[in-house]
Amino acid sequence: MSKRSDPGLCWICGAPCAEFLVTCSEECHEKLVDRLEREFGIYKKVVDIETGKTHRVPTRDIIEKGLRHQDLKNYPELRGTRGNL
Repeated sequence: MSKRSDPGLCWICGAPCAEFLVTCSEECHEKLVDRLEREFGIYKKVVDIETGKTHRVPTRDIIEKGLRHQDLKNYPELRGTRGNL
């Protein structure tokens, strides 16, 4: 993977890409998502700091859409995992 400090280069293949992107193609994007899912898991446990409820959020959604506090209600709550993880 290219280093984040290399603006305009694909993290997967090192090819030039738009400076605000980290991959140069849909193929490299999928490879990056697959790699990150293997490293960090397909789902992440995200705790709503206001309610203490824990939600199961796909890593892919975090990568592709970002995650805002108000979005947590759209993801399933993990019962029995309230509070600190």
